[in-house]
Amino acid sequence: MSSLNPEPSRGGSHAAAKDRPAGVWLAPIGKLLTKTRRVLGVFQVFIRFPAFGFTAMLPLLGAATVAPQLTRQEILGLIAVAFAFHSFSYVLNDVVDLPVDRTQSLRAETPLVRGAIRHWQALVFALSQAPLALVITVWLEGEGWSYVALGAAFSLMAVYNLWGKRTILPLLTDVIQGVGWGALVLYGASLRPGHLTGLTLNLFAIVVVYIVLVNGVHGSLRDLANDLKWGMRTMAILLGARPRNAVQLAIPRRFVIYAWALQALLVGLLLLPLVQNHFGYTPIAWAITLAAILLPTARCLRLFATIIAPNGNRADLVGAIGPYLLASLSGLVALFALYLDHELLAVLLVACIAPLLPQGIPQVIKAVRRLFSRFTPTTTTK
Repeated sequence: MSSLNPEPSRGGSHAAAKDRPAGVWLAPIGKLLTKTRRVLGVFQVFIRFPAFGFTAMLPLLGAATVAPQLTRQEILGLIAVAFAFHSFSYVLNDVVDLPVDRTQSLRAETPLVRGAIRHWQALVFALSQAPLALVITVWLEGEGWSYVALGAAFSLMAVYNLWGKRTILPLLTDVIQGVGWGALVLYGASLRPGHLTGLTLNLFAIVVVYIVLVNGVHGSLRDLANDLKWGMRTMAILLGARPRNAVQLAIPRRFVIYAWALQALLVGLLLLPLVQNHFGYTPIAWAITLAAILLPTARCLRLFATIIAPNGNRADLVGAIGPYLLASLSGLVALFALYLDHELLAVLLVACIAPLLPQGIPQVIKAVRRLFSRFTPTTTTK
């Protein structure tokens, strides 16, 4: 009967377990962490997470134009809706443009192009974001205008993703996209008690012009050769920009004038709330804010000159776009910084910086250094 006694068996197993090296137990955990990190890495590229900071700030600042203090539920809900809209916009765009992206070197490592995520999976994920945003809006107790703004944001982005670069009026589709992003500002404002303000409409206009500029100038020049290959219609192509050779672009004067006109309008709209002092700043706060806006704006203008140089180098253009975007968004944050509640300002800064971290701290530091360092154009031979 002693062979039926469970005690020796349990003791033996326990002793054997003790004799196992720690690595036997840690190996599965390490594999799980490695797989999780890999999946998250693919996902953040899939939804273009590094660009999420801009998306997140739109409904937050929109709400702040009505009242500078938000509840934690409102902050959480607005960021969640921004995430849903961001995922919908970028993933649907990649689904529609997949054949084009397969011939674009800058998109070669994306999950859809590599086949890490299937076409139908991406489409289902993108389309699921609209009902998710709707549910969050119900949770936030949104009213009629909230649903109108939300519907406009998703609908207009869908219109752009389906017909952008494919019509004879590229400026129209650029504006449609801009209004889609700007609708996030109106969405945030509509969730606050009160009415839309002049500051709300000013911020809306800033976003529309910013999107038209970045998409119609920066983006269309960056993708110029591939867009021409696929018969796309962009403002750069419409106004005569062409690749000069494998490394240089030929940018005509009319496109340069168009680009500088948009840039000047953007700077004017950025300074307008300060000129009218919508924030009620004291003279000292007003002067500090003006300086905080002018510093990154001056950097923006220098980078912009590189981006639209008539005989510019494509590598210089691509290298200048990132610092330009960072500088321009810094000016927008500076405009509101002394007006916002401290908690909301902290959330806004985290929302802008955190999406950059998956690229690695060294890459973030490098981007910041490039923002403040002197940009030296590449020398090329005609």
